[in-house]
Amino acid sequence: MKKVVLCLALIPMLLLSGCRRYSGFLPYGREIEDMELIRTLGVDEGAEGVTITASGGTSQEDTHVVSGEADTISAAVLALQSDGDSYLYFGHVTQLMVGETLAVSGLGSVLDYALRDVEMRPETALYLVRGGSAGQAIEEAAQEGSATDRLEALAADAGLTAGSMPRTVKDVLAELDRQGASFVPAVQEDENLTATGYGILKGDRLVGWAEGDAALGVNLIFGKVDADVITVTTHDGTSAALRVVGAATSVRPIRQGDTLTGLRLHCQVEANVAEGAAMPDQSTLAQLEEALAEVEAGRMEQALALSAALDADYLGLRHSAAFAVPWQKDLLLGTHSMEGLALEVSAQAVIQRSYHADG
Repeated sequence: MKKVVLCLALIPMLLLSGCRRYSGFLPYGREIEDMELIRTLGVDEGAEGVTITASGGTSQEDTHVVSGEADTISAAVLALQSDGDSYLYFGHVTQLMVGETLAVSGLGSVLDYALRDVEMRPETALYLVRGGSAGQAIEEAAQEGSATDRLEALAADAGLTAGSMPRTVKDVLAELDRQGASFVPAVQEDENLTATGYGILKGDRLVGWAEGDAALGVNLIFGKVDADVITVTTHDGTSAALRVVGAATSVRPIRQGDTLTGLRLHCQVEANVAEGAAMPDQSTLAQLEEALAEVEAGRMEQALALSAALDADYLGLRHSAAFAVPWQKDLLLGTHSMEGLALEVSAQAVIQRSYHADG
């Protein structure tokens, strides 16, 4: 007991001592004015192994982009410290970008670094750069502002644009462990970092892309559809712009005896009339709902077609079904494979209300 008390008494003395030598208890202390906070980190394949690109600042005036190369990510990050007078602090990294070439080879080292490094966080948002490198994308974004600003705006506007949903390192790691596949939002290598659907991971490798209606189908399955606007036309020619405001998808197994033969998805969609003439009558309203359900079912079918073609349960359908019918989880969770499974889709739409200038 006396030894414990003595050790506790020594801690304040160690903290108050003027000795700069690393004691093993705490990292070196640094003045805030001597540090530069890195917000966006890019990782690409390099001649020596990997190339790291880091961006600090949140405007065109104070954005500072540095890069380094080494055989590992940790070594490349250390190499960055020699570029400039400030200590680069990575504890505030909010976005992690990975170039397409490295993603095809595998993101294992990137995800492992984000999980293990003392300054990184699993809540960091993860992005793939389609058709280009993360370093070049960060450089391009710095011409008009910063990659940090653009990616933060992209995440904040996800509900308004229905283009993609943010995903974190933690999300992807958990899904790869649970279902052997996952998906990551993708951006283009341009100054706006334009959203371009999702990259599909099988294991830790990029194996395909969900774009256009397939990407919207992914959003629909996950209920991320705020402010998606769809124009539909009824059989009698009535046209209306419908604002999708909610969606909920259920997954159920299809079985023959003790054999899983498929999965059945059903989506309940809620929408409002955003533009159109007077509030449609009940018959026209029913036709608009039917047309909207048809569009949404088609989007889901495209997302599911990728799952079947790539044999990758990137949407977590088996686990969703097991959650709905837990007494059948042994049948559903025995494998990650989607091979040979029939994937059936249906949708039902409900138009709740409309807004009119006449009140």
